[in-house]
Amino acid sequence: MWGAGDTNERAFDVRERLALLAAALASLVVELDWLAVNVAIPGIAHDLQRSPTDLQWLISAFTLAFGGVMPVAGWVVDAFGRRRTTIYALVLFIVGSVICAFADSLALLIGGRALQGAAGGFVVPGAVAMTVGGFTGRRRDIGLGVVMATASSAAALAPFVGGLLVHLFGWRSVFFMTVPVGLASVVLIYHFVVPSSNPMATARRPPVRNGACIMGGAVALTVAADRGSTWGWTSLATFLCVACGVWLLAGFVWLESRESSAMFSRNLYQDRRLHILTLSGATSVIGFVMLSTLAMWYLQAGRGLSAFLTGSLLLCFSLPNAAATYAAGRLVARRSSHVLLTAALAAAAVGLVATTAVPFPGPYALALAVCGIGVGLSGGLTNILIQQRSSAEEAGAVASVTTAFKYLGAAVATALAATALETLHHSVGGSAADAGGIDTVLRATAVLPAAAVILTAPAALARHRR
Repeated sequence: MWGAGDTNERAFDVRERLALLAAALASLVVELDWLAVNVAIPGIAHDLQRSPTDLQWLISAFTLAFGGVMPVAGWVVDAFGRRRTTIYALVLFIVGSVICAFADSLALLIGGRALQGAAGGFVVPGAVAMTVGGFTGRRRDIGLGVVMATASSAAALAPFVGGLLVHLFGWRSVFFMTVPVGLASVVLIYHFVVPSSNPMATARRPPVRNGACIMGGAVALTVAADRGSTWGWTSLATFLCVACGVWLLAGFVWLESRESSAMFSRNLYQDRRLHILTLSGATSVIGFVMLSTLAMWYLQAGRGLSAFLTGSLLLCFSLPNAAATYAAGRLVARRSSHVLLTAALAAAAVGLVATTAVPFPGPYALALAVCGIGVGLSGGLTNILIQQRSSAEEAGAVASVTTAFKYLGAAVATALAATALETLHHSVGGSAADAGGIDTVLRATAVLPAAAVILTAPAALARHRR
């Protein structure tokens, strides 16, 4: 029985266990859908008669929307109530899933994925807030562990589940899968989660303009990365997209320079280590998205594996990734946490390069596992270390904006990767099966965690000498 070993606090009763189950299912449905769709992309491309690289927008749209709403998600959850916000967001997520399941065009699919991503950006912090606000002390820690473990398990099993569903029922079943799970979570939240209100949050000015600048800038840069090769990199359209993206991101910097509209204190912007941790975390997210996407294209389009076999093989990446992310919470308390972060980033870089150089399938599976450990451990450590460097009053805002930058960066990187593949292959058709092009993009991706090793190494060495 949960909490039975804690003599200071009572165990969870039935109602509280069902409330925890509701939060866990809410986080599960987002993680499962986001990652399971990757395995379905070749099947979707075949039915819609498009290249898999064209369908990178199914990943980018979700990631852009998810990261884009993060700067305001925390405020909305606090101001409108964690129970109400999570229920409404889950309903919108289900609507997005249904739109995708019945979509007969790429535009409709992208729209449904964008709706899913935006809704998911409220569901995840809502699930965490329901747990943090519903319990105290050790019971809160146990509850958070349950919710986070459920999300990690969903992320780990998503390729396998997605591959199995595509193999048995077709790609539309991947979207239908989220409907019953989401509805079950809605019912449980409605009946077993206590409503909340925060008058101080309601009175606080929402960071809408700041968030709009971040998201708008990322969208403009993603469009430029995706369409640049088609329009021409020196064309007026590409120039305007890049200029708009840079202008909006500069607008965010300007808003943050004014105390009346700033989301953070000036001290945080002067924290060099926080900047390095955020960049390191971004390389982990980009590495995760790049490998899970490109490996899926390589295995299905290049190697001719079925969706089920592809999903099964990708467990070699996703399971170590989830285990390493969980282990980060236990390892971060050690004095050597910064050394571990540098080593994890190095493992991620080595793993990415190894997937392009070793034979298939045994050594390739091992390379996937090495990369999964490196990406998972570095991502988990950066998340915790970032929180340790922020005050309790700013922890939510710091988490939301750093998460936004990580996922928006991944969206831009995904668009660049698809464009690079098409450019290297000299055409759209067949670019997803171009093993040489995929290897080149993965090696380029490995440069990011390698650069992060250089940035984190001084702090790691300094702490190791103490």
